Amino acid sequence: MFVPVGCTNCGKPFQVPDAALGQRAPCPWCNEVVTALPMSAPVSSAPAPTPAPNPAPAVQPKPAAQRQDALSLYDEPDPPPPPRSAALVAAARFPGWVTILIGCAVVAVCAGATLAYRHYGSGHLSEKRWVEFTAPDGSFCILLPGNPGAEDVPGNPAGSVGGGKRFTTTGWYSKTSAWVSYCDLEPAALPKLKADTDRVYSAGILQSERDREKKRLGVTDATEVMIRVDNAWGVELLMTTPRGKAVMWMVLVADGPRPRVYVFGAEGKDMDHKGLARRLFNTFRVNN
Repeated sequence: MFVPVGCTNCGKPFQVPDAALGQRAPCPWCNEVVTALPMSAPVSSAPAPTPAPNPAPAVQPKPAAQRQDALSLYDEPDPPPPPRSAALVAAARFPGWVTILIGCAVVAVCAGATLAYRHYGSGHLSEKRWVEFTAPDGSFCILLPGNPGAEDVPGNPAGSVGGGKRFTTTGWYSKTSAWVSYCDLEPAALPKLKADTDRVYSAGILQSERDREKKRLGVTDATEVMIRVDNAWGVELLMTTPRGKAVMWMVLVADGPRPRVYVFGAEGKDMDHKGLARRLFNTFRVNN
């Protein structure tokens, strides 16, 4: 058990074990070795009383490394400071303007990522991606939103057309597809087309190709109007597909060195039909 005592040198209180009362002990405040007297006894700076005839041997002070017996009245250690958060550590490490710049950069990145995510697959086409495409055989040219890939188109005997080619480009970000294709007319159909003044036979060819394209795109709804390109004529279709909206043109060219049915169009979500239609339609040219 510890007993409170007073230092005769500095006057401050501290604690010593019961066995150390009346003996000399180091003061934890001033490090002076004094006689440990209880607090009830008067604390003075007078010299110690004269020892008895047979005094007990004086207690030698303990080495400094072992002076841990004497404790102050406030023997509870001070609590450690609370740990600082990572944000406070970073704020102390960087100047204020650096922190502001980092915050602005984070906000800009988050805003850009949000905007990019919202426009992903929206059908918006960049003005810089359009390129002029000419068929490998030089039969036609058109502006497309990117360099297309080629695939074979099988013949359609029901529409009196043979095989041909389709050239398609798809934007990885806009998810908009644009294509142009052709199928050669069968030689047996050419005399009938020349004699088709009321366009009944021509309408049958276009109807057959229209049905085939609707099936390929999975069209659920469509409206159409008649169009004319130079000396040829055809139809324009506005359609709804599982991937959004589509606009397509079919042009039957019976004259010239390459009698063909040309089909070109585009498909995408929230696509600008008017702007895209104007660019595709106005740039399509048949090279005779």
